[in-house]
Amino acid sequence: MANCMIGFPNRIDSPSALSNGSWLTTLPLANVQNRTLGKVARSTDSTLASTKLDINIGTPKNIRVLALINHNSSLAGLFRITASATNAFSTLLYDSGWINIWPIVYSTTTVEWEDDNFWSCQYTDEQRTGYTATRTLPLPSNVLAQYWRIEINDTTNPAGYFQIGRVFIGPAYQPTYNMSYGASLAWETQTAVQQALGGAKYFQRRIPSRVARLKLEIIAEDEAFSNIFEILRRAGLDVEILWIHDPEDTVHALRRQFLGHMRTLSPIDFPYPLHNSAPLEIEELL
Repeated sequence: MANCMIGFPNRIDSPSALSNGSWLTTLPLANVQNRTLGKVARSTDSTLASTKLDINIGTPKNIRVLALINHNSSLAGLFRITASATNAFSTLLYDSGWINIWPIVYSTTTVEWEDDNFWSCQYTDEQRTGYTATRTLPLPSNVLAQYWRIEINDTTNPAGYFQIGRVFIGPAYQPTYNMSYGASLAWETQTAVQQALGGAKYFQRRIPSRVARLKLEIIAEDEAFSNIFEILRRAGLDVEILWIHDPEDTVHALRRQFLGHMRTLSPIDFPYPLHNSAPLEIEELL
């Protein structure tokens, strides 16, 4: 298990410039720079030429993690991330190769031979219903680049187009020592429950969101204040961050990685001389 990561800040927004592909004028590419995940960008069709986008982040900056959020990719969809020092992408600084957008989410021991997804170990169409579909790509190390390209290969998408609500592209903080044992991940919901006099219950369902609770301990003073303290100051409760439980996870990544926000601004504690700790609580954005 690799140490957890907190992606921050997201560099997709202005002054970053977006281009390439073919997108509807009513649902333009600029919509991925809007934090409302339901305000999507939609390609004019599902061809390779239409389902791509270039990101110019203005100047070369270190990037460690990218994510496609609230996408409509089919289970067969693939994506590729490349980075370059020039907008022509003639020389690449990074190339992910083609990767499944919907990753493996089951081990072979947890699916039955008769199951539709026995060979793929992916979600089925039924099982993925209700998810804010997110595909995260932690990079092996920082990539210093100004130009980034996202390509989608989902030509058989039944919808006839590719759409996406948000892109995350930015650096990430990875602590020297991983979160302590006792961390948790929970589903929480605001579903309202009313009970009639006769005992019957009626529900007003709300989509549940994930909440990660963790504690970072034995953090050197410089690391605590140069990283965690500054992330808390700048992110507050309202600015998005990307939570990654384990960047090396190949089975449960979809379940334990999400776009979220700090639920509370936790204190930096001083439990040991010259070392600090920080409890964190991160809630998923829907």
